[in-house]
Amino acid sequence: MKKKAAELLERVRDTLHRYDMLDAGERCLAAVSGGPDSMCLAQALHDLRIPFEIAHFDHGTRAGESAQDAAFVREAAARYGVPCHETRRDIPREAGQSPDSFEEVARLARYAFLLETASARGCQALATGHHADDQAETVLLRLLRGTSPGGLGAIPPVRQSDDVRIIRPLLDCTRDEILAYLEARNVPYREDRTNADTRHPRNRVRHELLPLLARDYNPRVRDALRRVAEVQRDENDFLEGLAADLAEACRSGEHTIDRCAFALMHPALQRRVVALLGWGFGIECPADRIEAIRRHLLEGATGKACDLGEGILLRNGRDVAEIIEEPVRTEETAVALAVPGDTVAFGQRYTVRELPTPPAGELAGYCTPTRQVFDADALGTGLTVRFRRPGDRFKPLGLGGTKKLKDYYIGLGLTERERARQPLLIANGEIVWVVGHATGQSAAVTPSTRHYMEVRVEDATP
Repeated sequence: MKKKAAELLERVRDTLHRYDMLDAGERCLAAVSGGPDSMCLAQALHDLRIPFEIAHFDHGTRAGESAQDAAFVREAAARYGVPCHETRRDIPREAGQSPDSFEEVARLARYAFLLETASARGCQALATGHHADDQAETVLLRLLRGTSPGGLGAIPPVRQSDDVRIIRPLLDCTRDEILAYLEARNVPYREDRTNADTRHPRNRVRHELLPLLARDYNPRVRDALRRVAEVQRDENDFLEGLAADLAEACRSGEHTIDRCAFALMHPALQRRVVALLGWGFGIECPADRIEAIRRHLLEGATGKACDLGEGILLRNGRDVAEIIEEPVRTEETAVALAVPGDTVAFGQRYTVRELPTPPAGELAGYCTPTRQVFDADALGTGLTVRFRRPGDRFKPLGLGGTKKLKDYYIGLGLTERERARQPLLIANGEIVWVVGHATGQSAAVTPSTRHYMEVRVEDATP
């Protein structure tokens, strides 16, 4: 039995070293619930002479039994001669008022307390009691539920959270090895009776599914699942780095994604780019949403939007998809232009002047996206510049009819943000120029035009 205890300590020492969990002299905060895993963690840290403190989170559950767990942990901390930090929250009540599951509410509250305590105490690491069997269960649960790219890496040995490292020194130790170590070192622990409740998915996997797989399919199924996690973590680290570079490359602007560049990526990298996009907004996208967004970017129609989550939309333009973090507001003010003269409107300078004679050569060669010529008599003197309004319609020159301005924008491939900031030149209540694009029919130069008006636009200098 002493040999098994020594073997576990050696494995923990190797795990700490292999993943660079702690530097010499660093202190860690051990999350101790009182159960066998966390008591093994505390004892191992003590036996290895690693400076540590203990923290305990009382979930306020099991009709007062959780308070007994807290008292048990305080006694354990006293035996080790280390500080004990604890708090209590009424998680059943909080979960009842939250749309999230009990487990998720408890996890978020617990980690918030642990990380805050570690930071406040100057502990560089927070150690948890996750072990090899937890790893196998997590891989299987994620396989059953579906997971995002990298999800099969399951529980990472080390994860950085602001100024605190979350470390798992027992991750290479099995549950049986932990129990043998506790017996050899004569370490008491508490049993949480809810761990046997198979209404919880993890408990069903632990007590029903994994034993069935081990009995009927592979006696070493837990080892196989742990190997999947280890290999997947390594491959995911490599692919995440590659995906991060590609994600930056396909961002054609602060708020847009180049759909063509995205389409050139391998599907495996496309999925990771989508996942990285979600993480950038604090969104953990499930596998089905990642796939839906990927297909949307590749095949979605111009103008269609897809929900990334948390109210973030990806709206397709023809060549780019726009990231919309909040509803795009359109300035409703219309600015009257001096005719003739210079007027600054919405960051651009509009110069309107009469032409004494028609432009030399072909009119099409004279006009550019920033310079247009109109029939002055049809144009009139009441020129304004504004942005789109609900119900706007446009008569593009040469079309022979009207169309919704929205449909015209879609045809141009403009993003939602670009549509909201696209200037329109208005005369006699009609759109005569979608600035930078087409002119309208109503003020176009014709063979009968006698007077000509030129409108130029350029960025206004400060």
